Amino acid sequence: MGRVAPPIITSVGHDAINSPADVFIIQSLLNERLPKPHTAVPITGVIDPGTVLAIQAYQAVVMGMNPPTGHIAPGSATYYSLAARPLVEQAPPPTVRFGRVGIVPPDVLSAAIASKLRWRIPVSVTLAQWVVESAWGAAMPPDSNNPFGIKAVGSQPAVESGTREVVDGADVFIRARFRRFESLEEAFDQHGRLLASNPVYSVAMRFTHDPEAFADALTGVYATDPRYGYTLKWVINNYGFKQHDQ
Repeated sequence: MGRVAPPIITSVGHDAINSPADVFIIQSLLNERLPKPHTAVPITGVIDPGTVLAIQAYQAVVMGMNPPTGHIAPGSATYYSLAARPLVEQAPPPTVRFGRVGIVPPDVLSAAIASKLRWRIPVSVTLAQWVVESAWGAAMPPDSNNPFGIKAVGSQPAVESGTREVVDGADVFIRARFRRFESLEEAFDQHGRLLASNPVYSVAMRFTHDPEAFADALTGVYATDPRYGYTLKWVINNYGFKQHDQ
């Protein structure tokens, strides 16, 4: 027989209460349940961007939630998916290419390096945006090859999907048209082109030598989340992405 996970009393994750005991439980369950191999989620009892992204990756890969919320309420579907079954004698984890927390596939790294060579976007920033915008590649608009949340304009090839925006400080889930790309490589190239050529990112492009300043300059411009730059910098530093900028 397997052990049964304890319940959580308060919500955990994005826009949650995050009491230390409940965060500790969820971090432990994520390490048991995320598709392996993955980088371990530190069991600290303190919520951080990595734990939220791990929740999103789990929701996207295992539960098929799109967009994932990154939020776990007591008694919710996400909690029961993580905890209801015994942690032994469980169904095998899904075989997935994306959604492996802490692991950047070789083709993703190659595409980020190509973007740096052509468009001067720091590799660490491109990788961090890939992580944050798509929960380690697991949560893209269906059939889009678009891990960056790039919106479609005019007659560009597009798919419609749900997304989270921050409006007046509150989360709002809406439907939007997202670009559809023929390949992941095309998506990375167009992401680099967008940042390098659109005037709204001109401030960021002044900091191609400084990934953290570049990330801060994307806040409120690339995304509506006021903590966007902070989250990108957390990902860059905690997963060692700066090594790829050399």
